Amino acid sequence: MLGSELHVSVARPPVETEHANLLAVEHVLSTADNIVDDPPTPFPEYATDLVGRTSWSFWWD
Repeated sequence: MLGSELHVSVARPPVETEHANLLAVEHVLSTADNIVDDPPTPFPEYATDLVGRTSWSFWWD
């Protein structure tokens, strides 16, 4: 099976760091390869980047 992609439009992105941190944990637990490997992103940086962001993309090998 080839990899898969998921593109999500987000109507209500997190606006507070606390919520972004919780959401980032959910993203990491999804084991999407782009979070861990493409390129490796430190968790705090990934979580901060989610604040106010209205589109997310994930991919798996």
